[in-house]
Amino acid sequence: MSTPDLSRLAWDLASDGLVGHEDDVRQVARAARSAGISPVLAGVLADPQEPVAARLRAFGRIAAALEVHAAQPRELVSRRVGAVDRATNRTAHAA
Repeated sequence: MSTPDLSRLAWDLASDGLVGHEDDVRQVARAARSAGISPVLAGVLADPQEPVAARLRAFGRIAAALEVHAAQPRELVSRRVGAVDRATNRTAHAA
């Protein structure tokens, strides 16, 4: 999700709340998980049973982290993903 999309969604959430934006919110939570951003924040954002205030705070933190992630050089992101993949493989083989 691009920065303009996140900004538009932030304004929509500020104006309307979460009602009517659940699909977009789930997309942001998926993008956060894919980018390696806190799975706890992504889980709070995606869970309609969580308090609205907590979900909105999670959205703000995730949106900021996605912006930072998008601004990082691709090479650095690729190295980090590779390191996570290697760590995951070691953990999977050790089990």
